[in-house]
Amino acid sequence: ASIQLMEKVIFLLIGHKSDLKSDCTVSTEEAEGLAASLGIGFIETSAKNNTNVDLAFETLTNTIYEALKNKEIDLQEGWDGVKVIHKRTCNPQKKRRKPQEKCQC
Repeated sequence: ASIQLMEKVIFLLIGHKSDLKSDCTVSTEEAEGLAASLGIGFIETSAKNNTNVDLAFETLTNTIYEALKNKEIDLQEGWDGVKVIHKRTCNPQKKRRKPQEKCQC
């Protein structure tokens, strides 16, 4: 089997858990600087607050669409779409913590 590499790869740096600013180890400015130095976009998100999650997916989708439209990415026979290059495995058996009971003070 031959391996075909795409000439254009699209990245988007996503800062997650933006609702936890007090626990932040990387500042927004540092992340923006990294993204700028790499020539990629940057978005901060929070699933907890539903902040910019849709925007992150829309941004990535629109960037892919524009690259296809501008022929920066060519559809080739046998190409089956977007690939995940890093996949985190999760353990579906892992038990979730029970919510902490509210204080009855």
